[in-house]
Amino acid sequence: MADALGTRTRSLLTRSLPLVQQRREALVQRMENALAALDGKDSATGQAEVTAVVLVDLLLDETRQLIETGAFGPLGHVRGEHYLLDINGRHYSRFGDALMPILRDLLGPIPPREALAAWCDCFWAIIRAADGATQSPAAAMPG
Repeated sequence: MADALGTRTRSLLTRSLPLVQQRREALVQRMENALAALDGKDSATGQAEVTAVVLVDLLLDETRQLIETGAFGPLGHVRGEHYLLDINGRHYSRFGDALMPILRDLLGPIPPREALAAWCDCFWAIIRAADGATQSPAAAMPG
């Protein structure tokens, strides 16, 4: 799935990764605020914080892996881990929607808009790759 990210996108990620890594804590905090709107009365205390940390670290770790090796790392564990942490599609959607505006605020005028879009593309490529890496036991059985 990393193949879906072209050379230009990878180049933009490579150049902007150090800036994003330097602002990781602020990214987590702002993403926590964006995700908190999903928390209802039934949500566990601190759910938005846990979700923000997990998704930001997934994004940064897999982006670094992509830059260093040309591919994402093994992602078969991601969906199971997210299930146990009660992270689901609505969290992915909120994270994906909030990512570009949050990065624009954090990084200022330094990266071009296409660099911000590269981060969104990378996030969704990771999620799609994690979906593809997760197989049900029935799908894994020979036919």
